Parts: sequence; C-alpha cells; structure tokens
Amino acid sequence: MKKSLILVFTILTLSFFIFSEVKIGVINAQEIIAKTKKGINVQKKLENLQKSKQQQLEALQDELKQLQKDAVSPALNEETREKKKREFEDKQIQYNRHLQDAQKDMSEATQTELAALQKEIMPLIQEIGKNKGFTLILDMTSSGIAYFDQAVDITNDVITAVDTKFPGK
Repeated sequence: MKKSLILVFTILTLSFFIFSEVKIGVINAQEIIAKTKKGINVQKKLENLQKSKQQQLEALQDELKQLQKDAVSPALNEETREKKKREFEDKQIQYNRHLQDAQKDMSEATQTELAALQKEIMPLIQEIGKNKGFTLILDMTSSGIAYFDQAVDITNDVITAVDTKFPGK
C-alpha cells in the first residue's frame, strides 16, 4: 500500500513537471546577509553584542585567576586560604552560569535578528520571483542543492532590491 502511494505521488509529481513549464530560481541567503547594508548592520549588531558578552566573561575570568592565586598563596593563613577557595568556587559557578546565559542570549539574538531580516527580505524575493516568472525559488545554502545553472541565481537581484528598499540601514 505504501509503495503504491509513493508510486502514485511520484507519477503525479512528474506529470506536473512534464506538462507545465517550471522555472526554478536559487538564492544564497548567506551572501544576501553578507552583502546587503541591512544584513551587514545585523551582523555588526550581533558582533557588538558578542564583544560585550566576551568582555564580561573576561572580567570574570580575571577575578577567577586572582582568587585561584590567593587560594594557594603561602602568605595567607589556612583560614583565609579556605575562604578564598570558597570564593573561587562560587565565582566559578557564577562564571559558568554567565557563560551559559551569554550563549543563550547570543543564540536568541541571532534568531530574532535573522527572523526580522528574513521577514523584511522575503516579500522582495517573492516580488522578484513573480516578476521573473519563477515557479519556485530555493535557498542554495539550506536545501542541499548540488548543482544549478548560474542563470537561475537571483541573489544579486535580491541584494540590489534590499539595498534599494532599505538604503543606509
């Protein structure tokens, strides 16, 4: 039964392609992000957030290094070294939590920024596809396309449309 359904589906799909003209286009979403003013601004915003998180982590690492030195310092008495050791352990936990939070924040910010960018760009891709008579436009970076004719690549058209619609952003 399952094989019969697959066979029927395959035949219907092939007949659709045989009896209708299908024009397929491709885009490179990563290139669009890398080359549009809007995409470059998103990348800079994410890089600045990452730098900020990295600076905070580095400050905590510096504190950890100092506490670790103090915890083994022979100049301190045993009670003070134990206190420094506990402070080091607490700071290590704080650092690990901060690291996890920073990773989560970066992931969420990246998803949010890219989703917003996609929401703005998608209507332009659809408009270009409609104007050029494409039946389907695929993203070569995520669909596993092994080969395509460069003539169907509309990435530069999308880059131009985005920079025209969102100048200087």
